[in-house]
Amino acid sequence: MNKFLGSRVKSLTLLLLLSGILSALLLAGCTTTTTTTTTTTTGNMTNDKGKKPEVDREKALQNRLQLALGYMGKGDNNRAREHLIKATEMNSRSPEVHDVWGLLYQRQGELKEAELHYKKALSYDPTFTRGRNNYGLFLLRSNRLEEAYQQFVSGSQDLGYPNRAELFYKLGFTAQKLNKAKEAEEAFTKAALLNPKMSIAYLELAEIDYKRGDYSRAQLFLNKYSITKPSTSPRGLWLGVRLEHSLGNKDAEASQGMALRNLFPDSKENKEYETWLKNERKNQ
Repeated sequence: MNKFLGSRVKSLTLLLLLSGILSALLLAGCTTTTTTTTTTTTGNMTNDKGKKPEVDREKALQNRLQLALGYMGKGDNNRAREHLIKATEMNSRSPEVHDVWGLLYQRQGELKEAELHYKKALSYDPTFTRGRNNYGLFLLRSNRLEEAYQQFVSGSQDLGYPNRAELFYKLGFTAQKLNKAKEAEEAFTKAALLNPKMSIAYLELAEIDYKRGDYSRAQLFLNKYSITKPSTSPRGLWLGVRLEHSLGNKDAEASQGMALRNLFPDSKENKEYETWLKNERKNQ
């Protein structure tokens, strides 16, 4: 009897371990379904049998997609394609499947095919915000700014989207490209509100306030940027140089300039700084 129980415990432990590994492979946002084994009527038994294959199929589909994305991350597009073909055979109308096809074709430079799949994903589910985000990025990289802007506007309205702050940042970035100054500032402000650790949003707001001459507010945002960003950046240092110069803080200006020169000598920001410094010296 003890041997039998011991064997059962080992089997259950192994099953739990395998279940944990499988769960780790699923895409974020998938729900876990518990299958009920006890039924009281013949009708319930039929329903349980009807649901279980459906649940298993969805798990298998998500597993294929996760594997495809994993191989794409490693640069193995052929293996990724194999898993995507299997996933398509399971559900050819899945918006997630077409979204990943879009990503794969985009990586391979097959832009017409990529857009076709992004559009299919959204036609099968217009509320699929992750697909809308990816399609928006595709349009942005293709310099189709107005179309990208509209995708980000639509996506940002999804209150339940986990990466909504990033969507607002992309919305603000695209708005800047389209010279929509008010919309850009509103989007960056919303991004920072949704994710107070999003340092890049503070830098964008600091740039906006510096350009309008509100130096004290710009310094406030630049300080928030410095606090939330784990390491300094040439763009942040270059803005710091100009801001301290405008505020008349010569020591702080020189300190920021020295850091820019030493840490990022080949950056475009340092080249701009060197040119600016020469002009300043001529005007003295």
